Amino acid sequence: MSNYKNAINALYLYRNGYIETLNKERRNTIIGNSFLSRLKTILFSFFKEFKLLLFHQNLQIDIEDKIVCIVNSKNNYEALKFLRDSDVVFLKATVLGNSMENVITHRFKSKFFFSILFFVSLPFIIINKQNRRDLYLLYRAYGLNSLFTKLVQKQKPKLVVFANDHIPETRSYILACQKMGIKTAYIQHGSVSTYFPPLEFDLALLESKYSEASYKKSKNIDTEIKLIGMPKLDSEISKIRQRNQIKKIGIAINQNDDLNKVENIISSLIKNNFKVILRKHPADVRKIKSNFKIENGNNMSVFDFISHSDFLVASDSSIHVEANSVKCRSVYYQFHDNNSKYDYYGFVKNKFVDEVKNASELIELVGNFNYKTFNFNTPEISYYNEALKSNIYGKSSILAKKYIYESINS
Repeated sequence: MSNYKNAINALYLYRNGYIETLNKERRNTIIGNSFLSRLKTILFSFFKEFKLLLFHQNLQIDIEDKIVCIVNSKNNYEALKFLRDSDVVFLKATVLGNSMENVITHRFKSKFFFSILFFVSLPFIIINKQNRRDLYLLYRAYGLNSLFTKLVQKQKPKLVVFANDHIPETRSYILACQKMGIKTAYIQHGSVSTYFPPLEFDLALLESKYSEASYKKSKNIDTEIKLIGMPKLDSEISKIRQRNQIKKIGIAINQNDDLNKVENIISSLIKNNFKVILRKHPADVRKIKSNFKIENGNNMSVFDFISHSDFLVASDSSIHVEANSVKCRSVYYQFHDNNSKYDYYGFVKNKFVDEVKNASELIELVGNFNYKTFNFNTPEISYYNEALKSNIYGKSSILAKKYIYESINS
């Protein structure tokens, strides 16, 4: 029963309104489009776990009295890599996830046995309608709390650092650390919303007052909060270029965006003699029409993509914050019809960026925009990046290290 309860707790984000903000296509990639498809995916994972049990051999890891950075994605690694040191271990604790460069992968081979228990409990689990919807997510989380607990029982870290607090895997590990009394820290790696779980760490290093307000709406919290800006930004500040003429428009999209709307904007921009560089979310595998002559922004880092852009267009993406933090202005364009997702991070509501409704408005705005007179240090912009309004611009990583080591020694 404890494995079931832990799995439910790991699904906080998905059970508190987030799923309802997604379009059907995006929602189906997370939870599956039917009960049978979820079962099929689970069975496929189960057989892969069996092969893992038989054939995989983990390398020895040493996390005793170390700072352990939990990494689940490239974005996580980019947010935490400034912490690299001799007493820091970058660890991907996973079952079937892909390995990553510069990160130790530890696979939970024993997940197979917890999956057997999951199947035994399945008649009880699927009585609940919401469980049937979230069946695959429950399966992913089932047993991970126990497996991570066993890992840190053998070798106890002095601190575990997270850059993600909401997917089933990392949330399972966070709750395991709480149970074990192991200190935890959280470094924000992207914009957050009120759907996110409450902060359940000893220390949370957040980007901004917006982030703090979003978390505090979700629940009263005891976590020590420090506002530090964006550590991953520090190394990019020296690369900021002066923009005068706007010739190349960067377009950033994710799985929730409608490709038809994106393609219409691209077509209008090209007809008006603008060059276009397009960056899709790394998990978005959809194809844009091949007849467009556009630059591929996925062949470079996100900050190189921003640097190559004279102006940025996106809908609900934290790339707005990253762009404006390195002095590339952006505008909000709703690339989808999902009104429950509209202005998800409050960028328009909080006057962080302007909004355009169609291609004509976009072209007019870009044509009239003047970088020489625009101020990137207004309260509205610094509301999303604390570093912009103080003397810590470019020093967020220094502050983060300071607070982390103070937390260890307190």
